[in-house]
Amino acid sequence: MLTTKKKRRVCRVLEVRRLTESTAVLRFERAGLEFDPGQYIRVGIEDDPEIRDYSVYSGSNVDHLEVLVRRVEDGLVSKQLCDCDVGDSVSVGGPYGHFKLIDQLRDKPLLFVATGTGISPYHSFVESYPELDYRLIHGTAKMEEAYESTFYGDRYFHCVSREGGSDFKGRVTDYLRTLEVPPETNAFLCGNCDMIYEAFDLLQDKGLPAAQIHTEVYF
Repeated sequence: MLTTKKKRRVCRVLEVRRLTESTAVLRFERAGLEFDPGQYIRVGIEDDPEIRDYSVYSGSNVDHLEVLVRRVEDGLVSKQLCDCDVGDSVSVGGPYGHFKLIDQLRDKPLLFVATGTGISPYHSFVESYPELDYRLIHGTAKMEEAYESTFYGDRYFHCVSREGGSDFKGRVTDYLRTLEVPPETNAFLCGNCDMIYEAFDLLQDKGLPAAQIHTEVYF
């Protein structure tokens, strides 16, 4: 089967929002790139062969692209992206992936579950489709990692494993065990692979069929 290599674009950085010491939202030119919310793109510094995959953080209805980047100290791309300044250029390829919110699901109850920067595709979902009936459960190690949570209002629920003061102290899967899940719910799981495997089984035990559980492994 023949495959078409997707054109890479060079995009100028428009804004860098530093959320914590180790995370930032990088905004850059869209340069005509069309994508479905939930898809990912491949991003790197211009003229550097190293690239990494990032879910698009911004909605499909705005004229820029955003990605949420966490600095990995021994990483070859994330440190460079986190250190970008306005006016720098990045190389962008894609889009890729099938972690999408298809038309038939947008009027159904939705449960979004994420760990860490796995919250990115849900930000794109909500910005693109503001009428969604959803609940977002986000698991992090620290309180400060509730990335721009006010965007979601009271639909956001924060589980923190190492500190108190959150909605729930413990792991996302600990909280899922206590949750009632209506049978018509479609669940989306994004982030750590161990969380995804455990949450998938938990949701099936609560009566959700596998066809109503959608996954995207980040790390």
